[in-house]
Amino acid sequence: MAGQADFFVAMGLGVGPALLTLWFSLRRFDRPHMDHTLFDDRRVFGSLAAGMIFGVLASVLSVAVQQPSAVGFFAVLALVLAVEEGFKVVYLNRRAYRGRFDTTFYGVALGVGAASTAVAASAVWNPGSLSAPATLVFLGVFSLSLGLANAVSGSVIGFGASQGDTWRPFAQAVGIRYAHFALLSPFVLLAGTPEALFSAIGLVTSLVFALILYGWVYAYLLPGTLPEDIRRKIRRARRRTQAVKE
Repeated sequence: MAGQADFFVAMGLGVGPALLTLWFSLRRFDRPHMDHTLFDDRRVFGSLAAGMIFGVLASVLSVAVQQPSAVGFFAVLALVLAVEEGFKVVYLNRRAYRGRFDTTFYGVALGVGAASTAVAASAVWNPGSLSAPATLVFLGVFSLSLGLANAVSGSVIGFGASQGDTWRPFAQAVGIRYAHFALLSPFVLLAGTPEALFSAIGLVTSLVFALILYGWVYAYLLPGTLPEDIRRKIRRARRRTQAVKE
């Protein structure tokens, strides 16, 4: 029973922040904010599911090829992160997705899906890690940080696919993930050691970095993916709403 409880807690820690990020990202492009939904629900949840499956595979890969040295550890993680972003490129540049403005939205779903199961796997593969309240808080913050970073990289690749651009967004996404992991690495390496303060600082710093990038995605990239005619319609609706309020 304890093992089952740990599994459900781990899934909640991973999936909960992912779904919250996805809902917050897409809510402006759905009813009642719009007169019709600007994305396909089936593709959103299909991308989320694909990301979750790949998140498990990426976690297995990172564990299977772990190296005892610090250099080997970082080399493996760099490879895994590049493979993760490569998967997003392949998924979002398929014929049915490339050139569509809503592919940016599916990039968010794909990213948070991959992060959710990676966090859950990290918790499940560390026996006893879910017994302390402080650990649950740290894992919750870790989940939010990783989910936001993946939402950013997924939306960057998705936006590139919507514009017919592949390799520049891929390089940007990999750079974002590398920078995020560099900030997060003290938490990964020092969690549970006497240097727990540095671990916490690394975790909080990675979250701040992810929040800043996500703020840019939320304010500029997601609205910027919309065609100009839809943006004009939104601006007219906002002006009418403002006029009614005045």
